[in-house]
Amino acid sequence: MPNAPKIENCDRLLLVEGYSDLLFYAELLKALGRHEGVFIKPVTGRSNLTVNLDTFLTPQLLAEKTAIGLIVDADTNAQGISDSLSGVLSKVTGQVVSAGNWTNGKPRIGFFVVPDGSSSGEIESLVWQAWAGDPANSRSRQCVESYVGCMNEAGFQPHSPHKGLISSLLAIRYDEDPRLGPGARGAREGIFDFTRPEYNPLKTFLSKL
Repeated sequence: MPNAPKIENCDRLLLVEGYSDLLFYAELLKALGRHEGVFIKPVTGRSNLTVNLDTFLTPQLLAEKTAIGLIVDADTNAQGISDSLSGVLSKVTGQVVSAGNWTNGKPRIGFFVVPDGSSSGEIESLVWQAWAGDPANSRSRQCVESYVGCMNEAGFQPHSPHKGLISSLLAIRYDEDPRLGPGARGAREGIFDFTRPEYNPLKTFLSKL
């Protein structure tokens, strides 16, 4: 991407778990009018993210940025992830960091555990809840759930139920790439409605980045 931002030219930094996440959160930040000046760095897997935080968040980087945020999936242990990240970030930055909040120091530090800070799941869980909760999608929702249910009965179950649902939806609505991030970037006909209330906690967090 010839116009991709460089980390040294951005005063705000957002760490996410992978490239698909990068594309999705970029779209959400654009919808919030907060994309400019933010460098989004994908890290392969949360384990790498937490293990390498103390080496990545160097004193020089902390001094250069005005805000540094992290977004990670809860998977099956939202509280455990929150406690772990809170401990690591507080130690590395010298600030008291808690889930879903931003510090007042320099730089401001914050992290959010999707889908909502307390429930099990991942970003696909939040997106599915928002899409499936829209009455306008009720018929399409039945179609997607029927397909996934039929595949389950045939012995094929997705490793992640909500990834399977989102990928099944995008296989039709954006068949160039059924992953969440590319689908959110490429499907401009309004598949994902970021005004849905399910996004509000995450949007509130990102609006302060």
